[in-house]
Amino acid sequence: MPKTDFDDKGAPRGLHEQILVKEKYTFSRLNYELRRASGRWDKHERNLFRRPDACVLLPYDSGRGKLLLTRQFRLGAYMNDSTAGLLEACAGTLDPGEAPDACVRREAMEEMGLKVGEPRFLFEAFVSPAATTEKLYFFVAPYDSEARVADGGGMEEEGEDIEVVEAGFAETLREAEAGAIRDGKTLTLLYWLKASGLMG
Repeated sequence: MPKTDFDDKGAPRGLHEQILVKEKYTFSRLNYELRRASGRWDKHERNLFRRPDACVLLPYDSGRGKLLLTRQFRLGAYMNDSTAGLLEACAGTLDPGEAPDACVRREAMEEMGLKVGEPRFLFEAFVSPAATTEKLYFFVAPYDSEARVADGGGMEEEGEDIEVVEAGFAETLREAEAGAIRDGKTLTLLYWLKASGLMG
């Protein structure tokens, strides 16, 4: 990625990390100083959740005007406002050393039983950069009925119980505009697909 005038500006000094919880992922407290525009250095203390990077995929069938989505229980959404089942694009974390496009293919098969050929990489973005290290790699990919080679449903040994939802593109857009779809990564890909013209 080319350097810009923003690179390396605002870097902290005296960064110290104290690990509070180290299980599957790491939760830490960090102390550091940041330089204000006035030149004064201010002390900061923040908590940070270290998570691996992840990939997200929205498969589309332009001929039939369809999308493939998933629905599953998400604890964070439930604890916020009792949302029991979140409709979202297929997504998952990268295994150590795994490339994002390989992650997309693996997750598509595990969650949706979908065999993906060449996923199209769009961009990468941080999820919630004030609180977590996680970065998402966004993809779309065409599919047809022959690409559904298995049931999907996720990995039972990991506690997943995923419903695969094939939905109309126009209907999904209406649901998004009505506030029925509230997953950020899914909305990002849905509106990218709308702007792209790939769905006619």
